Amino acid sequence: MAYSEIIYDRQDKVAIVTLNRPERMNAITPTLAGELKHAMAQAERDPEIAAIVVTGAGKSFCPGMDMAVLQAAAQRKKGEDAEQSAPASPHAIDINHHSLFGFMLAMRKPIIGALNGNCVGMGLSMALHFDIRIAGEGTRLSAIFVRRGLSVEHGSSWLLPRLVGMSHAMDMALTGRLVGAQEALAMGLVSRVVPDAKLLETALEMGREIAAHCSPTAMAEAKRMLWQHLAGDYQMATDDSTAIMFSMFKQGDFKEGVLAFVQKRPPRFKPV
Repeated sequence: MAYSEIIYDRQDKVAIVTLNRPERMNAITPTLAGELKHAMAQAERDPEIAAIVVTGAGKSFCPGMDMAVLQAAAQRKKGEDAEQSAPASPHAIDINHHSLFGFMLAMRKPIIGALNGNCVGMGLSMALHFDIRIAGEGTRLSAIFVRRGLSVEHGSSWLLPRLVGMSHAMDMALTGRLVGAQEALAMGLVSRVVPDAKLLETALEMGREIAAHCSPTAMAEAKRMLWQHLAGDYQMATDDSTAIMFSMFKQGDFKEGVLAFVQKRPPRFKPV
């Protein structure tokens, strides 16, 4: 289907979701948020898609919520009427919903963020829900909320300290400062930093590698366990992972993975 504020494309078995409001640096609106969710669901349902790459059109990944939306919210709090134009898409959703990006954690397919330019505020909150984050050399990230009179939002308070540790999380959340790509790499906020010109291709190559070599069923279970076990204890994680491992011994992907290795050929795993 046609979207107005994102672009949905695919290369081989990799879906590419591009935030597409370059004139506004891809700032988030109800329409963009709704179309993003719809496109991700489309990729999740497609058996030919093995991985999803999310990036931003133009010079920026996402600077956060569109300032016009913030201004309207501020006016409503003062009792003023905030005129809102009709949504440009039937998929527009409430950006104030408490689980705006939470659905990504439950998706079975890996989400790779190709973070270009500024990744700030709600843009950072979105990126924290990706499974893997790759940054261009010029990328800057910020939990800028306190500089706008807001607190960290949309799951950032839970995700950020678990990804970078409490000290780095407090640093980012209480100062709202911009963090460069190399510092983000050092603290574990991103897993790779590459030249800006090679950012999207690097993310796509990772997606192709996943599609060519990894079992979709095994990846889905690995993703589920890694996210869910953040909130559990060691014994729970051990019991769960052991039970899953023994169940997968009986599945076709395990047999295919071993056979492909022995026969020195690419595996032919079943899609999820």
